[in-house]
Amino acid sequence: MIKIRRIKSLSVFTGIVYYQYFTCVINLSVMNLFHTIKSLLGGQEGPRQLNEDEKEELNHAIVELMLEMVKADFVELHAEKKALSGYLSETLGLPKDAMDAYIEAAELRINFSISLESQTNVINNYLGKEQKVDLMNQLWQLAIADNQVHLLEENLFYKAGQQLGIKKSQLDEICQPIDI
Repeated sequence: MIKIRRIKSLSVFTGIVYYQYFTCVINLSVMNLFHTIKSLLGGQEGPRQLNEDEKEELNHAIVELMLEMVKADFVELHAEKKALSGYLSETLGLPKDAMDAYIEAAELRINFSISLESQTNVINNYLGKEQKVDLMNQLWQLAIADNQVHLLEENLFYKAGQQLGIKKSQLDEICQPIDI
C-alpha cells in the first residue's frame, strides 16, 4: 500500500485557518481495477505458458493460500492436510519432496503475512477466470474437509474470491452442497 500525504488546500472560516490533508492510497482495489480493465481491453484471460520461475511463483502463491485455509480455524486436522496433499500432488503434479518443500516455505511466509494480497495478486497475474474458479472450488474442499466450516474459513474463502475477481454469486454456488 502506497500512501502520499500533502497539503492540498487552505481554508479560512471565521478567522481560523484549516489545512486539509488528502491521502492517496493505492491498494488492492486499484490493482483489481487495472486487472479488470486489462481483461476488458483484450488482455489474455485464458491460460498462458509460464516459464519455470513463473510456475514456481504461482505454486508458492497457491500453496500459501491453501495453507491459509488449513490454518484459518486455528486447528490443523489430518483431513485438511490430506486434502491439501491430494490437491498439490494431483492438480499441481508435485512429487512428495517438492510438495514438502513448498509447504515448509509457505509455513514460513504466512507467519509473516498480514493479508492475502500477495498470493492473490500473483494468482491474478497468471491464471485465467476458469482456473481461478477451479482454485476456489479446491479451496472450498479444504474448508469442508473436516465436515464443518468455521466462520473464519468462510470469511477467508469469500475474501480470497473477492480479491481474485470472482462474483459473490459464483462463490455462493461453489459453497452449495451437491445433492446426489
